[in-house]
Amino acid sequence: MISSIEIAEFEWVKNMIISNFENMKINHIMQLGEGWMSRCYLINHEIVFRFPKEKDGAIDTEKEIKALPNLIKHISLNIPEFIYCGKQDNGYPFVGYRILPGEPMDEQLFRSLPLETKNKIAHQIAEFMNQISLFSVDQARKLNIPEKNFYQYYLDIFNEVKEKAFTKINKDLQIYITFQFEAYLKNTNHFTYSPKLLHADLSMDHLLFDQKRQELTGIIDFGDIKIGDPDYEYLYLLEECGEEFTKKVMELREEENVQEKYEKLSFFLTADNVVLLLEGLNRNNREMFEEAVDIIQGEMKAKHIG
Repeated sequence: MISSIEIAEFEWVKNMIISNFENMKINHIMQLGEGWMSRCYLINHEIVFRFPKEKDGAIDTEKEIKALPNLIKHISLNIPEFIYCGKQDNGYPFVGYRILPGEPMDEQLFRSLPLETKNKIAHQIAEFMNQISLFSVDQARKLNIPEKNFYQYYLDIFNEVKEKAFTKINKDLQIYITFQFEAYLKNTNHFTYSPKLLHADLSMDHLLFDQKRQELTGIIDFGDIKIGDPDYEYLYLLEECGEEFTKKVMELREEENVQEKYEKLSFFLTADNVVLLLEGLNRNNREMFEEAVDIIQGEMKAKHIG
């Protein structure tokens, strides 16, 4: 049974769509999901509409509106093709695209797949990473895709975590975080990369999978798209798919210095959880903060530190 809150929510969605696209007839609305940044709805069983909830989500959506029409001809897997671009009553953009085939992957499904299927997926991800990294960086800059200075970004994160979080975590965790950041920042080899265009969020729920064909059919959510260190693209593969699978993708892409790249990825994992920790503090979200602390402590113990 639909609650009064859902009725009001669906009514708002309907009004937003019709006020922007008055010829559209809406016969069915279903919520697909909600994250920090946005809410998604399936309209008439065929069009996905995504509504940013806050400024950062709006900025990400604007990036996608500019980037995806230029990327689509370079990527062999399905990616969203926006056929509706509107404005919410708060001024934030929203977008609509035909639902892509396949279902979002998750860790349980991935773990259950036979090795043959995992190898097929590894080939598909390697091909996608090659295709997006070959996109002209100059063209990406002209599209106002942001370019991240990895040294400055992580130096700023390190300074912020020392200032805001060190009084709230134990000494061992302070030492571990300090060691990880200093080791990364002091190694000049980490910053000799040629910048590439990155999806930058290849987590499982952004990989669409066809159970019958046992293969990926598409990739969604390009909101984090940026120019930067190409090694960063492996981050969520390592976190969610594991070391063996990540190194398989690296091998398929004929990466050199795999062990050195893997050590850098280990730092990116730590730093990603430090960002989560800071996000918890900045949002005054105790659960998010404690989740990040638990993850970093687990990582520290797994490395037999502290």
